[in-house]
Amino acid sequence: MKWIVKRLIYLVIFGGVLFIPLLILTDPTKDKSEGTDDAGFLASVSSWFEEAGNSISSLFSEDDTEVGTIKNAAMTTPDPDGQSPHLDGGLFSGIDQILSFNTTPTDIANRWALVSFHVKDDGLRSYRVPVVTGEKQDDLAGALTYLFDEQEQLQRIEFLGYTKDASTLINVMKQKFRMTRRPSPREALYVKSRNKLPVSALRISKSDVINAAAESPSLEVRFELNRLHFGAILSDVFRQLLATDKNGLKI
Repeated sequence: MKWIVKRLIYLVIFGGVLFIPLLILTDPTKDKSEGTDDAGFLASVSSWFEEAGNSISSLFSEDDTEVGTIKNAAMTTPDPDGQSPHLDGGLFSGIDQILSFNTTPTDIANRWALVSFHVKDDGLRSYRVPVVTGEKQDDLAGALTYLFDEQEQLQRIEFLGYTKDASTLINVMKQKFRMTRRPSPREALYVKSRNKLPVSALRISKSDVINAAAESPSLEVRFELNRLHFGAILSDVFRQLLATDKNGLKI
């Protein structure tokens, strides 16, 4: 039951990921006897999303077209078994489960009960969802975006959010997407290039929010993965972000 309560708390937070730039996590009714580990974890999640407001809203602000919402809330279950639509995607077997280019719009509708949808200026169809991959230090929490072409083939995967430990994500990017580490003023930068052009990238920054209750500082994670094909390249937004980092300007 305690685990389900935690999950419901996440859903309240991630409703804001879709519709408002910031929600601050509070839980005044929580029984203090549940232990300091739970308190520390929830406090850490709270600090993630205090900072997530500006970062995630900036990601949303890149879209100039009107955003629609796909709702399947009637099928939402408070017990995320991974078999029916859920607000944060339900259960995941691991980080790499959300990084498959075999994902289809139907897969997204079957897993998430609420999806932010719109067509971008370049014709790509954007499906943005909130995601919590789990409760471990190396899990991710944030906004995940899948972008499809007119033939409904997935072309790009974007993520902006937080983790306490980026080691698992880095290993996935190195092994599955052949990224290599590059010099950066940020905590870490990994890039996959093709024909000397950056195709995909992972950018990790230290969080500016300090939470005394957290066992370790949170890290802001942002990555963009593009399907490998002729002409594939990082989006203008991500390349501008890396250029700003290189020039030493604060984001």
